[in-house]
Amino acid sequence: MSWDRFQREAMSELGLVAFVPHVPGSEPPPPADPRVLAMLARALGISPDALADAGIVLPGIERLRDPAVKRALWPSLRGLRRPA
Repeated sequence: MSWDRFQREAMSELGLVAFVPHVPGSEPPPPADPRVLAMLARALGISPDALADAGIVLPGIERLRDPAVKRALWPSLRGLRRPA
């Protein structure tokens, strides 16, 4: 249903919000754990700030024990490695 301007104004005066469908996965990712950032940055040979600015969604430290999570994360991290 689409609401016209008058209806939206009336609803906001009543403290109501027009229906907005929830799309799973549309929430922004949680901030990265600083410990995970530091460990991965050290392993890659880059600064933690460079890793944070890369835009890669990092899992929590407890999820890094899962081999599937590591396999999914590694290709995106490989491109950030400093040349030897």
